[in-house]
Amino acid sequence: MEDEIFKINKDKARAEDLFVMANERLKDIIPVLPRDKSYKIMEEYYEIILELLTALMYADGFKTLSHISAIEYCARNYKCLTENESRIIDTLRKFRHGIVYYGRKISGNYLINNEKFIKKIIDKLSKLVKDKIK
Repeated sequence: MEDEIFKINKDKARAEDLFVMANERLKDIIPVLPRDKSYKIMEEYYEIILELLTALMYADGFKTLSHISAIEYCARNYKCLTENESRIIDTLRKFRHGIVYYGRKISGNYLINNEKFIKKIIDKLSKLVKDKIK
């Protein structure tokens, strides 16, 4: 996946915009989504995580169009995520792909069993981005 990551000028302004957007999703959108639409909640959680990963990359001067490369970039360069957390992000990625491209409605069990871990991942990434854009 290394060849899918491109060196660009560091862009803290873009990183900050993505950080703001991720926080808006977290504070304004997720709370109003109906709990019985767990697939929409998981999709939003994944979008938040992707925005935070992308913000880290922009702050570092990198860019990718590959979601997998963004996940691997963070795992490789920050080593802040456990193997389980990386697996959760990848599962959310796959769920989102199924939701967006195939209209799959994922069962709420995954969200029930993993939401606290998803929130922990978002907190970790948010702290990293916050430190980067200071």
